[in-house]
Amino acid sequence: MALGAAIVFLLMIVNGSSGLAATGPTFGTPVRLPTFQSCGGYEPGIALDKFGNIFVTAHKQNHCDAVALDPSAPTGVRAQSWMWTSTDGVNWVDMPGLANLAADPSQLDVGDEGDIALDDANHFFFVDTKVVDDSFTRWTVTGLGTSNMLQDIHRPVVPSLMPIDDRPWVVAHGASTVLYAGNEGDKDSYNVGSAANGCTGPVTPPAPGQPATGGRYTVFMSRDAGATFDPVGCTLPDSGWCRPAADHAAGSPYLYMFCTNDSGADDNINNQGDPGFTVGTLWSYVSADNGASWKRYRVDSYNAKLSRPQSGDITWPSIKVAKNGYVYALFTNPVSDSSGNKIGTRLNLYRSTNHGASWQKQDVTPANAGLIRYSWVDVAGDGRTIGVGYETHQTVNGNWHVYAGESNSFGSSVHYSLVDPVEVAPQGDFVFGDFFEVGFDNVGRLDVVYTRCTDLVPGQDWSDCLNSDIYFARTI
Repeated sequence: MALGAAIVFLLMIVNGSSGLAATGPTFGTPVRLPTFQSCGGYEPGIALDKFGNIFVTAHKQNHCDAVALDPSAPTGVRAQSWMWTSTDGVNWVDMPGLANLAADPSQLDVGDEGDIALDDANHFFFVDTKVVDDSFTRWTVTGLGTSNMLQDIHRPVVPSLMPIDDRPWVVAHGASTVLYAGNEGDKDSYNVGSAANGCTGPVTPPAPGQPATGGRYTVFMSRDAGATFDPVGCTLPDSGWCRPAADHAAGSPYLYMFCTNDSGADDNINNQGDPGFTVGTLWSYVSADNGASWKRYRVDSYNAKLSRPQSGDITWPSIKVAKNGYVYALFTNPVSDSSGNKIGTRLNLYRSTNHGASWQKQDVTPANAGLIRYSWVDVAGDGRTIGVGYETHQTVNGNWHVYAGESNSFGSSVHYSLVDPVEVAPQGDFVFGDFFEVGFDNVGRLDVVYTRCTDLVPGQDWSDCLNSDIYFARTI
C-alpha cells in the first residue's frame, strides 16, 4: 500500500523541448493603454469574462505613484493603481465608480499595485496594496460594457492584521468564496493559523545558516463574496513567491497556491543565493474545503545559485485550473555555471491531474531562448489549449522582447511568435516590473498585456524605463 501511494505521488517527467515554429500564432497590432502625462505603468494583470469584457490593472509608474493625471476619471486624477476595461481591445476606459456616482471616491484611494479576479456569479474583484493593508473593490457585471458594471463594494482596508503586504493576489469561485493572499516580505514577521490545518502557527526566526520555519504568504478567506474577510489568515509554511488559483467547476471546493520557497531562506537572517540556500523547492498548496485547511506537496526543485540572486531572475510562478479540474503551472528556472553566472533558462510547464498532489513536467523552452526573465500561463475554455508567454533577451547585454505561443495539449509542442516587434526594454540585464500576463478570451484568442519601456530622452538609452507604457495584443 505504501509503495502504491509513493508511485502515485511520483513526479513524472515529459521530455521534449518546444521550438520556434512557423505555425506560431499571429498577433495583431499592439495597443497602448491610456496612461497620461508621462505617468505610465508596469506589472499588468488581465482578467477576461464570459461576456467578452477585458479587464487590465497595472502599477502606476513610480514617479506618479501617489497620484497621476487621468482624464478618464471624473476628478481628472487617479491615486489607485491603473484599472481599465475594454470590449474590443482597442478602446479602453476606467471602471465605473461606486454605485456609478459621477465622482468616484475609490479612485482617490492611494494604491501601489493591484490584482483582479472573477468568480462564477458575475462578480469582479480588485485588491490594491497600500503597503500596510489593501483596499478592496467589487463590481457586479451582467453584460458587455461599463453600462453593465456596477461597483457595489469599496473598502479602504481589507482589513488584515498582517503588518505589511508587498504584493497582493486575489482569486474567487462560486458565488461567495474569495481568497486574498498577502506577501509579508519575509518568513519571520507574520506566522498564524493552526498547524493542524496546514498553517505555520507561531514560529521563531532561524539561526544563521538554518532553514526558515515560517512562511512569506498568508491567505485570508471571505465567505460572503468579499463583504468581510477573516482578518488573521493562514500562513503557508515555507512559502516564498506564490500565485493562487481557483477551480471554477460548479461546486468545486478546490483552491491552490503554487510557490517558490526562497530556497529555504527566511529573507531576514539568510537570503536566497547565500551558501546553503542555492537550491529551491516548488510547492503546491491545496485546499479541498474552500480555504479552511491546506495540504502541501513537493513539485520540483529549482536553481538559485546565481552571482546576483536579487537581480530578478527567480520570478513569480503562474498557475491555472482547467475546466476539467486539471491544474497547470509554469516556472522559469535559471541555468547558471559553477560560478553562478547565468548561461540559460529552462521554461518548465507542470500539470497535475489529481488536485495538485503529484505533477508531470514538460520542458517548453523555445529554441534559441536566450535568458528568459518573466513568464505566464493560461488554459483556454476548451480545457486543453495552453497559452505561454515569456520575456527574454539573447545575452546579458541584449535588448528585450515579448513572445507568446500556444499548444493544443499538454505534452505537445508550444509554437511561439513575437508579440511586439518593438523592444520592451533596451540593452542590459533589466526589464521593468516583476511580471506580465497572458489569458484566453471567451472566443479562444490569446491576449497578452505587458510593459514597454519608453525613451524619455530620445537616443539616450540610460533614460529608458524611467517611464513605461502598458500594451495589449491578441491573436487574430
